[in-house]
Amino acid sequence: MLFVPGLAPAQLAQAVDRIKSGISAAGLLSEWSGDRHVAVDIPPDTDASQLFEIMEREVTEGRAFWEWADAMPFSAPS
Repeated sequence: MLFVPGLAPAQLAQAVDRIKSGISAAGLLSEWSGDRHVAVDIPPDTDASQLFEIMEREVTEGRAFWEWADAMPFSAPS
């Protein structure tokens, strides 16, 4: 997730707190790059619905963008 530039500092801080709380409540790992970009590791069979709702709200209300990617286990070519 990437928060849009130009958010008021208080608005950004509140949004970041919501995301951090959702990550913590779900027991997930995350990595922040600066104060506007976060990557969250969501293992298979994890219930992250509460975090999804929080993130979706930030996107819907125009404060952030997000994208999803599926990781594949590493394997060497045969």
